[in-house]
Amino acid sequence: MSLSLQKEYEEFKVRINGLVGMAHKVPEEGWTMQDGTPWPGNNLRDHPGLIQVFHDGVHDVEGNQLPHLIYVSREKRPGFDHHKKLLR
Repeated sequence: MSLSLQKEYEEFKVRINGLVGMAHKVPEEGWTMQDGTPWPGNNLRDHPGLIQVFHDGVHDVEGNQLPHLIYVSREKRPGFDHHKKLLR
């Protein structure tokens, strides 16, 4: 791996880890979506399936946009045992 590519990778890794760290600091009023509505995942024990995309707006040396960080969570409901895998 070239030194330039290694440096860019390390910088990208720092930015991604920053986004992950930011996601762990839940605001007192809970997360909000871009349109200002409350994020459904604020209730950790009762929420629909979620897909959250973190846009970093980072581009590589050729100007191509780099992949986003994507968070996926399955649906959770009280009284439903969601900790088991289905066997087929």
